[in-house]
Amino acid sequence: MCGSKKLHTIINLGKHPLVNRLVKKEEVKKKDFFFPLILKRCEKCSLVQLSQFVDPKNLYVDQDYTYFSSDIKAQEKYFSKYAKELVVSFNVKNKFVIEIGSNDGIMLKHFAKKNTVLGVDPATNVVLRALKKNVNTLPVFYNNEISKKIKREYGGADLIIANNCIAHTNHLNDLIKGVKNNLTKKGIFVAEFNYWGKMVENNNYSLIYHEHYSFFSLKVWINFLKKYGLKIFDACITDAQGGTLRIYCSQTNRAKTKRLNKIIKYEKLNKINSHGVAIKYRKNVNLLTKKLKNITYKLKKSGKTISCYGAAAKGMTILKCSKIDKKIIDYFVDDSPAKQGLYSAGDHIPIISRENAQKKLPDYFIISAPNFADAILSKERKFIENGGKFIIPKDDVLIL
Repeated sequence: MCGSKKLHTIINLGKHPLVNRLVKKEEVKKKDFFFPLILKRCEKCSLVQLSQFVDPKNLYVDQDYTYFSSDIKAQEKYFSKYAKELVVSFNVKNKFVIEIGSNDGIMLKHFAKKNTVLGVDPATNVVLRALKKNVNTLPVFYNNEISKKIKREYGGADLIIANNCIAHTNHLNDLIKGVKNNLTKKGIFVAEFNYWGKMVENNNYSLIYHEHYSFFSLKVWINFLKKYGLKIFDACITDAQGGTLRIYCSQTNRAKTKRLNKIIKYEKLNKINSHGVAIKYRKNVNLLTKKLKNITYKLKKSGKTISCYGAAAKGMTILKCSKIDKKIIDYFVDDSPAKQGLYSAGDHIPIISRENAQKKLPDYFIISAPNFADAILSKERKFIENGGKFIIPKDDVLIL
């Protein structure tokens, strides 16, 4: 964000594979590439970021991207409500709406009937899903150069949305230049991304993987956007991903909301942007990963069988940090047809459907996406009633 090279290491999680690069059966014998996963903090602007970036083209273009938002049922409800809130709050009707990192059109489709919409996403296979839903989408990376082409063809955008994608670029200045170029004078820019404040509060390290280059606080964004003439007038923390920050920006002066000021005070009071808090986070994460490792290794040694519920990207980080591999885990269960029949990156553990898992249920399931724990527990009441248990690495390591 600021270009400073004065970075201090927060935590070194070792070498990890690319979590969404799932492996086909015929490729299981091939070795995967592993990359360092080291989190650092900028002394100048306080941005928390990875020390080494993997080329985005490698992540989204050179392979099939296996994350489809619509395959997760809870996401449909979340984005439907989110879209309706924007429509009501900003009178989004007969407007031009752009969504950066639009995935399979799960949110943008809610604007498509009464507005001109354009999604921008680099993952071609994901874009094909969006086009199938009649959601107009460009299969490219969004940047300033693309913004100029969009403006020539469509004019200015009244609303620009960016959900869980801004952390996926190491060219933030170029992206925001594009937003500024596309946005009309009275237009609104709404962005949602992982929130460093909640990661610290919940000891959440599951979001640390190579697709996420940065981890943001509100203060970092307020300072960053000033040089582009964009002002944050509202913000909120949602339950998504264990705690996500959503910011509302404009080029005009708007009254700041109470909930924005509340988050500003929260960050000051808890010293969220300090070096000391970052070091405390490291200590807590190291304790948590060690505890999960000890629990699972002890269970395995006692003869218990363990599998993983959800082949989620965040789950791959959780397992790898605790050295939980195919010697411990028999298989992953996942509801996404795009993942079933494939194998996890690195350890090449099979991913199967819940139906197939029924034939050989484990004694324990590790929930790999802790933010969906409540929904999974509700869905799996019969498994629990029959003696099955869940290990949930959330805040602490829970066994239910």
